[in-house]
Amino acid sequence: MIVLDNKYTQIISDFLSETETYIDQLDTLSFETAAELYDLFDDATHTAINHINEINTDLRVMLCDRQDKILDRIADTMPSFQHSGEPLGIYSPAIGVMNRWENVHIMKDVGLVGYNLANVLGAEPVMYYGTKQSDYPYLHELPKLKMLYHESDDDLNDAYINQMINDHSKMDILLVYGRYDRTLDYLDYYRKYRPDGKVYCALDMNSFWYGKIDWDNDPSKKFATQCNVFATSCRYIRDLINADPKVRFPCHWLPNGFYKKNYVQTDIKPENKENIILTVGRIGTREKNNMELMIAFAMVSEVLDGWSLRLVGPVEPDFQPYIDHFFEQCPDLKERIIFTGAINNKVDLYNEYKRAKIFAMTSLSEGFPNVYAEALFHGCMFVTSSIDAADDMINFGELGEKYLIQDVDALANTLISVCGKADLNGMRKHIPKALEYAEKYYDWKRIAKKLAYMLFK
Repeated sequence: MIVLDNKYTQIISDFLSETETYIDQLDTLSFETAAELYDLFDDATHTAINHINEINTDLRVMLCDRQDKILDRIADTMPSFQHSGEPLGIYSPAIGVMNRWENVHIMKDVGLVGYNLANVLGAEPVMYYGTKQSDYPYLHELPKLKMLYHESDDDLNDAYINQMINDHSKMDILLVYGRYDRTLDYLDYYRKYRPDGKVYCALDMNSFWYGKIDWDNDPSKKFATQCNVFATSCRYIRDLINADPKVRFPCHWLPNGFYKKNYVQTDIKPENKENIILTVGRIGTREKNNMELMIAFAMVSEVLDGWSLRLVGPVEPDFQPYIDHFFEQCPDLKERIIFTGAINNKVDLYNEYKRAKIFAMTSLSEGFPNVYAEALFHGCMFVTSSIDAADDMINFGELGEKYLIQDVDALANTLISVCGKADLNGMRKHIPKALEYAEKYYDWKRIAKKLAYMLFK
């Protein structure tokens, strides 16, 4: 319950009450009405920020949550973007995140957000830097994407700055990822040369990294003024940020989605699903906590007779001795726990999702897992540890179940529970709900429409 502290708390509370009828009727609003409502919430949100130390910050949480819901209605109704003149340039530098992009990033959020935004706006997407063209086979998946290369082994901070100075006239939209000191320096230069440019900052962070940032220092306050749109990939972190009076910007929710290429089969048939529990990622990293999944599966293997576990992804060399020891202890499971290794061909990878009934995520921490949307669009049920994004992943219990991180007994029981619901009738009920949720929130094309509106409304 919100305590009414002062006049600004009262003003914003009254606004929320007065607009509640429109929020309840969002699915009936025209584009024009939804856009007008969005602007009103924009004004209210900035009022909350200007008086953030004087209000109950739960109000900003509510404002941004409702504004995101309005944005969903706008995405359903808005006309196509029209841009006259030269195509806009969308640039995604790897500064701050790392020294350069890797091939895998092309088909993750850092590559797909710019590419799909470019498709909405009729713009030209550019990522930089890469090493050399032969290192990026995924470029054929996104034929309009341009990668700039720099083969130096040295730190590329100066190269990024110089590239921006030389190309600033083309950099109409800048995409940055996270709050890093190098990113803040880079934005200083960008704003010097392109005060009119649009900047989107994706804060794909977990609660651990959120807690390590000093949001109240001068660089962070300046950062709040350097970007036009801030968003994070799960609602829990969005609300955590908006509830923090030290944060001087509104944070929205734009999840890591799925890009449906023409070879993606969206007709997911429940009768084609097999008794498979699937996980995908870098197998054996500490964060992924894969051994816990193997142990839990072993604990319930007799109960889940006829089920198998498939771990898809490159296996960390340090993890192989643990696998060997596990199979020495459980030799009977060697045919039921399968390590496929890396699957780089997307058609083959998506076939793994298409076959599986259950997708399991046992991570110790995550921002928002890119593999989630791939599994969702292929109709999987979910078992997930209680990472920050867990409720988003299971849609608050509708699409799966969560368990407490590192509680292997709870994981074992959750596997039994979810697998028990994944019979043919269960999958017939589940798959339409999963695909409806996927289309509404996790289609990159639709996410890009929302971002385009926020940048250019």
